[in-house]
Amino acid sequence: MENTSRNTEFQSNSDACSNTVFDHHRFDENFDFDVQELGRDWIPECSEGLKPYIDQRFSDLDQDFIFYKEYGRSSGFDIRWSTERSDRDGNTIEKYFVCSRSGRPDDKNVDKKTPKAEENGKGGMQFLRCSRSLTEFHKRFIFDASKSNIGASRAYTIFKSMIGSYEDVGATVVDFKNFSRDIKQHIGKHDTDMIVQKFRDIQESSDPNFKFEYKTDSANHLTQLFWADGEGKRNYEVFGDAVSFDATYRTNMYGMVFIPLIGIDNHWKSVTFGAILLEREDNENYIWACESFKKVFGKDPKCIITDQDLAMKAALQYSFPLVKHRLCFMDKLGRVIWVDHIMPEEFEQGWTYAVDEFDLNKNVWLKEMFDMRSLWIPSYFNDEPMVGLLRTTSRSESSNFYFGNYVQRGDTLSEFYICYQSAIEKQRNNAKKLTHYDDFTPKTITDREIEKDAIRLYTRALFYKVQEEIRAGSMDIVLLGMTCLDNVKKIKIQEPVNKTRIFEVAVNMDTHNIECSCKLFTRVGYLCSHAFFCLGICGIRIIPRQYVSNRWLKNAVERFSTLELGEISDRDATNLSRRVQTQDCWFEFQGCLSDASGNADILEYIKNGLCSMRKHITITMNKPRTRLNSKQIEELIDSRVVNEITIQNPNKSNNKGSRKRIISGAEKSIGCNKRKMRKCATCQEYAYHDSRTCPEKN
Repeated sequence: MENTSRNTEFQSNSDACSNTVFDHHRFDENFDFDVQELGRDWIPECSEGLKPYIDQRFSDLDQDFIFYKEYGRSSGFDIRWSTERSDRDGNTIEKYFVCSRSGRPDDKNVDKKTPKAEENGKGGMQFLRCSRSLTEFHKRFIFDASKSNIGASRAYTIFKSMIGSYEDVGATVVDFKNFSRDIKQHIGKHDTDMIVQKFRDIQESSDPNFKFEYKTDSANHLTQLFWADGEGKRNYEVFGDAVSFDATYRTNMYGMVFIPLIGIDNHWKSVTFGAILLEREDNENYIWACESFKKVFGKDPKCIITDQDLAMKAALQYSFPLVKHRLCFMDKLGRVIWVDHIMPEEFEQGWTYAVDEFDLNKNVWLKEMFDMRSLWIPSYFNDEPMVGLLRTTSRSESSNFYFGNYVQRGDTLSEFYICYQSAIEKQRNNAKKLTHYDDFTPKTITDREIEKDAIRLYTRALFYKVQEEIRAGSMDIVLLGMTCLDNVKKIKIQEPVNKTRIFEVAVNMDTHNIECSCKLFTRVGYLCSHAFFCLGICGIRIIPRQYVSNRWLKNAVERFSTLELGEISDRDATNLSRRVQTQDCWFEFQGCLSDASGNADILEYIKNGLCSMRKHITITMNKPRTRLNSKQIEELIDSRVVNEITIQNPNKSNNKGSRKRIISGAEKSIGCNKRKMRKCATCQEYAYHDSRTCPEKN
């Protein structure tokens, strides 16, 4: 393409009118060969409107470059910026745009064994550099896709499906990958500074209740990070009676342990109060996390549920000596030895029977679990509020899986927080949807007034649980006996499905206080079927209000939280308005396409209108096409890029999930056989080494 570049070489001169002119003298000077020698296939072919002509003028060099780029694209060759000449004042007086293959390549870089590559031609127009340009829409799409853990390759495939074909994407999958790489490179060593600065900006602008804590080591590397926003603190104020700490791994490029603080909201769904990032899982780090928890939230929970991590257990005993600590219940083991209303003696008998039946008496792990049975078997703490969090093996795994759909191990801290926010936004949006459905009246299954009272009080999710207890209390419960002393009725009842167990219920007819031996209300916060049965036979038609927990009521956060969310700052209001305008434009565009319904004339009309608007916008905005810069990064991640590094990025941690499996020698030899050989620039041989590791180099 060397000769083609001469045929299409372009020079721009700046005259007194600041216009760019096509110089025919330079063109004629370079046109010193016989065109026929090239053959017709080497002469660019395009429409007459795209061909450059002598004395053609442009408003500036950017418009000049755009024109020549389109000329090269339609003709089937790439272009590039070339030499430039300036006067003594630094003003550009000559500028060349040439074919990308202009010039003679250095002979030492030519691989003589590789056949000469043919020209792209118009059949490969989509792969030309001038045909590939990541627009703002491309960049925003790639970045938004990454918030949901969609990598560049999948984002490219999805974008193709949206546009229609690979030719219409306007970029290659490599361009998508390079953009994701460039974001990480721009963040680079400023990662920790950017996330801390972002947290400060949130405090100052949009959320004064946002709190965060961090700690660095002696070399000023970040080691711990804790944060909770205003909405999370409001949720904790209402639903923070029981909190689950469960570590998650492989969520960021530094290998830091991610610990979401999980509770249960009034819809019986997981709610996130805040989050922690720790360098290591040791006693010191967990103690810092617990102390930061107390500092940020201001009050202790009633119960903390964790896994079997010994360091976390020691930290909780140090920081929360008065808070109950329990282990999450293991569902699979529980199906064999655990049922509702079981007593400690019954559990121990069932455990012994199961261990003997499966010949597991010598199993060390099972022996350790039996020794700590008071921490995870509910029969040993029936009188403690757990609000359904005890069986958190599946709930914790669900939370880990949920966040795993948004974050990935290669994320920087800035990217991780953006993905975390996407997960939280979805979680809170689902809560809003469930709150909206609370206004719809569910169907009743009995004619009891107490069921209608439950509809007025509880959210739909909790009503269905209470409804099941009311239904069970209206069925075949057997009354064994009833006594009355000092206006307190003591009732003995039996369930038809569990005739070996007798439940005792005491009802105070003056205060309507009620207590059942199953202690369901103490554990989860709503009355059991035994209580509803006894309320019925005592003539009490509504739920006693002392047994209506605030956490399960409709609009619980709005009614019982004392924290007020801050007002939106001018900057955030501007960004919100811009997002709304962008959404409106997108919906209008989609509406136009929908209304066109495949009509070719209407689609052509829409296309012409869009082209006209784009030309007007290009001239009005006068926005030069530049590579990814700090300003674009700030707009994407909504955080300022700090020039000076004040906090060093975390060191790479070696926690669970961050280690690589040790590869055996046999696997290494098999892997070498699968590798492709490449040419070494030192020995000029095809081998598994390169010039850096070449044996001849030494």
